[in-house]
This record gives sequence, C-alpha cells and structure tokens, in this order.
Amino acid sequence: MLHNEDPFACFDSDGSDVDDDDHVAAVEENDSSSRTSVRRLVEAANARQKNAAIEHLPLLGGSSGFEVFDDPISGKGLRALRKYACGDEIIREGAAMRVRNQHAASSAEDAKVMYERAVQACFDALSPATQRAVMDLSSCEQSLDANGGIATPLSVIETNSFRLGEEIEGGLFLTVARINHSCRPNCNHIWRPDLQATVVFATKTIEIGEELCTTYGPSECLNTAGRRAHLRKGFSFDCMCQMCLEGNMKGGDDRMLELNSLQEDISLLARTGNPKEAMHSVEQCLKFLDQQGIGTGVFVKPILHYGYQISLTGLDDKELARSYLARELIAVNDSEGVGCYKSIDIQL
Repeated sequence: MLHNEDPFACFDSDGSDVDDDDHVAAVEENDSSSRTSVRRLVEAANARQKNAAIEHLPLLGGSSGFEVFDDPISGKGLRALRKYACGDEIIREGAAMRVRNQHAASSAEDAKVMYERAVQACFDALSPATQRAVMDLSSCEQSLDANGGIATPLSVIETNSFRLGEEIEGGLFLTVARINHSCRPNCNHIWRPDLQATVVFATKTIEIGEELCTTYGPSECLNTAGRRAHLRKGFSFDCMCQMCLEGNMKGGDDRMLELNSLQEDISLLARTGNPKEAMHSVEQCLKFLDQQGIGTGVFVKPILHYGYQISLTGLDDKELARSYLARELIAVNDSEGVGCYKSIDIQL
C-alpha cells in the first residue's frame, strides 16, 4: 500500500463481513507474504554486495553531527555537535568486519578454533588503515589485565561486535563501537538488513555537547545490582550511568523489578483469559517505563504490541487496538526508522 494511505484501514468500523471465499483470500495472503520475503532477501543481498565493495573506516565527525571525545572514566565516546529530536537518525554505518558466528565442528573446542581463525583471516584481509582503526577500539582483555593486557583482533571483536539480526554473522562497526553504555540511553542502535548497515536513532531529545549513549543490555528489567553484574560479566566495567547512581533513591530499583513482574503477568493473564487484568498490567508497565526515564522507542515497543493484541483478540475493541498500533508505529519509526520492515508491516 502507499505510505500516505491509512495504515489502520483494516480496522473498518462499519462492521462489514470479510470476503465469502476465505480460502482464496488466505492463499493470496500467503502468496503475498512469500513474495515479500523473497523481495527482502534480494534487497539484502544487493545491499550487502554494494557494502562489500566499500572500505568502512570510522565515520568523520564534525559535519556528521557528532565527534569523538576522551572521557576520563569510560574512555573514548561520541557526543552531539547539534541538537537531535527523538527519532532523528544520527549514524548509518556498514560493518568493517563480518565474521561467521556458527561453525560445523565435532566439538565446542574445534568450533572455537575455527571462529578464532575466521576472525584472524577477516582481520588480515583489511587494509592497514582499517586494521589500525580496529585495534584502536577497546578490549575486555585490557580491562581484565591489571597490567593493561594486550589487545588482539579476537578480543576487540568479542568486546565490540554484535549479531546482525537473523544472520549467522557478527559485525564490527568502527564508529558505533565508540558509543558508550547507559541504562537510560538517549539513542538506539539497530541492524537494518535492508540497508546492510547499523543505524543509530535518537530515543529522546539530545542537546549539543551531550554524550551519545546506547544500551548494551540486559534485555530484561533488573535492579542496579543485576544490571551491573550483567555488564561486568559481558563487558568488564562497572556501570556508573545516572540510573545506576540513583539506585533505589527514587524508587528506580523497585520499579525495574516490578516491571519484570508485570511483563510476566501480561503474558500469563492474556493466555488464561483475563484480558482486562492484562491491559491493566500493560498500562502499569508504560507508566513505570515513563517514570524510569525509558518510556520511548525500543523499550515500549513490545508493551504496546501486547496492548494491540489483547485489545483486538481479548477485548474485541478495534478502536483501542487502533490506538495501541498507532503508538507502536511511532515507537518503531523512532527506534528503527520509517522505512524499516517492521514499520512497513504494521502499515500493511
């Protein structure tokens, strides 16, 4: 459908019945879904071929709207050189290194050796300039060693890369890797298969001079001790972001634990035929996320989707479902971009 058409036209309020030939409609829908999947695979393959021909050195700051700076605590980071509004795209970057994460092997040890060789082969194929940029990134090996340690391509990859969506590869992005962590981030990074690039979006208003911070996890809502333990294990640092420094002074830890419990309640209540109670938990989640300062974009998307599903299938309230879907679309556009597949799917 065209992007300027009503994305919620499926919620017609005239009460008209569906087409008589439901079987034909279902077949046509499946065919359309298959064609969409094939088209997206072709788009991704074309984008990957185009990106493979480019040497992805660190993006220049200044005119790009950000710059690299030295922080006495967290090391190098990125900060804004202009004001960004929620949903603004800040960075779009291709991978300097792509390494297969899964290898067919007779043992875990063999698979580890194959992965290490794949990392080294990928690194060896880079230009000297890109190799220097890779080795200039931080490494957990250095953080763990009291004497500073020796960074290797493997340790840099393991510290800074992340999985590329549904693909079986990890990617290293020389500019995005400079973005430090906050449990209350002001931006979100996401892999876009259609672009074969990682894109960074502002999740709230970012002022000039403010550091750009994304989140390294965890995916579940934990209190300060739980979040710090996760980050210490995975990235070898003790988080000193504003949320962690606040701890439970403003009830933050209690809210995070309650959020975790509420999200479990939503799923359980929806499955056991208690849609009204489930919807109450949805609204409580959204309220607590907002109070915690993370009530936008990537954090609210799954909760809003729950609200949409329960409104439609549990309460049979199309108008309420429409409102939740509209809010979900805004959250998706703000955190993944207007042209992302999820945004397009919501509008179909």
